[in-house]
Amino acid sequence: MVGKENAEAFDLLEQDILNSASPGIRPGLSRMAKCLGLLGNPQRDFKAIHVVGTNGKGSTASTIASILSSSGLKTALYTSPHLLHMGERLKIEGKIVSPQRWMETWQKVKLVLRENFIAGTPPTAFELMTAVAFLILSEEKVDVAVVEAGMGGRLDATNLLGEVILSVITSISLDHTNFLGDTISQIAKEKFSVIRPGKRAIYVGGDFGLEELFIDSCAKMISEGHIFSRECLVKPAHFSLDGVIYDFWTSKGYFFDSLETKLTAAYQIGNTALAVFAALLLKDIFPGISDETIRSGLLSVSWPGRFEIIRLKNGKVLILDGAHNPEGMAVFAQSLKQVLRPHENITFMTAMMKDKDIRETLKKLCNLPIEKIVCTQVPQLDRSESSHALADIARNIFTKAFIGDEAELNTALCEAVNSHSSYIAICGSLYLIGAIKKILRSNL
Repeated sequence: MVGKENAEAFDLLEQDILNSASPGIRPGLSRMAKCLGLLGNPQRDFKAIHVVGTNGKGSTASTIASILSSSGLKTALYTSPHLLHMGERLKIEGKIVSPQRWMETWQKVKLVLRENFIAGTPPTAFELMTAVAFLILSEEKVDVAVVEAGMGGRLDATNLLGEVILSVITSISLDHTNFLGDTISQIAKEKFSVIRPGKRAIYVGGDFGLEELFIDSCAKMISEGHIFSRECLVKPAHFSLDGVIYDFWTSKGYFFDSLETKLTAAYQIGNTALAVFAALLLKDIFPGISDETIRSGLLSVSWPGRFEIIRLKNGKVLILDGAHNPEGMAVFAQSLKQVLRPHENITFMTAMMKDKDIRETLKKLCNLPIEKIVCTQVPQLDRSESSHALADIARNIFTKAFIGDEAELNTALCEAVNSHSSYIAICGSLYLIGAIKKILRSNL
C-alpha cells in the first residue's frame, strides 16, 4: 500500500512523462530501441518471462512472479495499466519501487530525450515508462522479471527484452483491431511474433486454428512450443468469494491436488493454472521451484481490479472487474453465475471506452439476473463513451432492467450502492475500476 504523499508523487511523475512523450499509441520499435540504446540497453541485463495475450495477462504474470518469488528468486513484475498510480506498474520482490527511485531514473531517461530526440519524435508514454522500468531492473540486478506486454506483440515496447527465457501467450480475441488486425488470426500472428528463437513458448490454446498457427510459429523459430489445453488438465473443486480450489495434471506426470488461490472468479483457475505450467517448465533454469513454492506462490498472489471483492459495512458486496471486451465480459459473467445465490438479483455499474465493441460486450451479461444498470463515464478521459450513449445501447439490449444514466461518477456509485441488490458489479474498463478505487480509498 502506498501512502497519499507517494501516490501524489507518482501522479506528478506521470504528468511529467506524459508532457515529454509523443501523444497516443504509435506502434513501432524504432523510438524505443534508440532510447534504450542510448541508455546502454538495460533490457539485456536480466532474464525475462514475457506475457502476451488479450485477456488474463496481468493475473497470469502476477501469479508467475509470486511463484518465482516464493522460490527464492529476486523477482520483478512489470504490468500495465495501473489502477491508482503508475508506481503499481513495477514491483520488485512484491514491493512497489519508491517514487524517489522512479524520479531519479526518469531524470536519466529525460536527459537522453533532451539531447537526442527532436520535437515530435520522442517515445510514447508507455515506452518511456517501460524504459525507466528496464533501467531500474538493470540497476537492481534482479534474477528474473515477469513482463506483461502492453497492447500488442511484435511492435510492443516490451518486445525489445533481451533475454526472454519463456514466452507465455494467454487467450486471444478481437481487441485493438485498429492496430492489430481485423481478424483473430491476424491478431494471433502479432501475438505469436514474440516467440524467441530456440526458446520456450506456451500458448493457452482452446482454438484449434490458432493452436496450429502457434505450432507453425514455433517451428519457424525452432522453439519449444507447449499448448496448455493439450498438455494440462484442470478440475475445479470449489468456488467462493474467498477464492478457488482446483486439481491440476500435466502430460509429464505432474499432479497437484487442491491447489488454492485467493484470486476469485472462475477465470482465475485458467490464469493461475497457466502460471503453474509456466513454473514447471522453468524448473531446469530455476531449481528452487518446487511443489511447495508453487502452492505458496498461488496462495499469496494478489491482483486488484479483477473480480476484486469489497464487502461494505451495510453487508453489500462490490465486485470490481476490468472486463472490457466480449471475451473478458463472458468469463466475468460466468464467474458471477457461480457465486450468486439462487434468486439473487444484481446491479451493474459500467463505463466503457468508445473504441471497444460496447454492444457485443454488454450482450454477454444478458443471461444474468440484472435488476439495474447504472451507466456512467470516466472523468477527464476523452476515450470514455458518454453515459448517455452507453445508456442508449444498454436500453436496446436489456429491456427488463432499469437503465440509469449518470455522468458524475460519485453520484453513479451512490445510485448503484443504494439499489435493492446485495451484489453490485462494477466493470467495463480498468480506467473505471481505477477511478472507483480512488473514490473508495477516500471514503472507506
